[in-house]
Amino acid sequence: MTESEFQEFIITLGYRYNEKSKAAFNTFEGFHSVIVFREAENRYSLRLECAVKSAEDGQKVLGDIRAFHEEHKNYVIKTALKRRCIEVELKMTIDSELDKEQIRALVHLMTVLFKSGRLAPTCRVCARQRKTGVYVIGKELMPVCDACIARKRRLYERRRDMFDKKTQNMAGGIVGAVFGALLGGMINVLLYQIFPVRGIWSVFVVVLSFCGFVVTGRRATRKSAVICEIISALVFILSEYAAMIMETAIMIEREGGGIAVTEAADIINSGLGDMSMLMSGLTEVLVGLVVMAAVGGIYLLKRALTRPTKISKNLL
Repeated sequence: MTESEFQEFIITLGYRYNEKSKAAFNTFEGFHSVIVFREAENRYSLRLECAVKSAEDGQKVLGDIRAFHEEHKNYVIKTALKRRCIEVELKMTIDSELDKEQIRALVHLMTVLFKSGRLAPTCRVCARQRKTGVYVIGKELMPVCDACIARKRRLYERRRDMFDKKTQNMAGGIVGAVFGALLGGMINVLLYQIFPVRGIWSVFVVVLSFCGFVVTGRRATRKSAVICEIISALVFILSEYAAMIMETAIMIEREGGGIAVTEAADIINSGLGDMSMLMSGLTEVLVGLVVMAAVGGIYLLKRALTRPTKISKNLL
């Protein structure tokens, strides 16, 4: 089924569809079952927050779930009765009518379990048997009790204020980023002489550049991340050149020629005209740039995961 077909069909089963979370939910005597339309994974995922009332009830509920799995084994990907929830995943086929038939059977199973008296509805966050509402937290739809949603809202407001009230000092941040990158560049020059694995030490350049910007700029953004990456790339390339000169100067000094930095620079400059030496240098630079890009990607991922998560109103 397409998303629009799923939305139109699930409404006929008494479910309400939320476009942001791509999930449908149903409420029955305090239970909130959620069916997520996972088009990218070609499946429909049901989750019910609940707890079994006794070990005997748990065995009977598990038996019902296993019987459903066996009866629809060609279309069921997963069934599970966990301590805090029931999970069922169905295949998404190219036959819309077949999908509807399987979802209809799954909804019937949930209704049977609701009426069995063996389960109690719970909160997704604290897993306690409390009255819950249905909220979209971030992009996920879930049942949460009043106490937990109040705590989440307070946390959201504190973190939102922390992000919104910070002012960025771009000029100071750039100075700090340059200082941090230069410090990382010096570390790269030193490690270049000690360890044969070259290029990967660019991680110090970009990390210290990010740190320098945060310390002096007071707030990091995506724009500042790009600026730090550019500064780091330029400083890293210069530090690689300086490291090669230092390595050559050390070799000259060991052969009794004294400290001859100018002579070493001339040797490196003429050597770069040789294709093999040039390719070796370019390979090290490429490795370093890839490492820095990876660090930048990790930073953006961390930023996305640590930003305050928005919470919707109760959808009930």
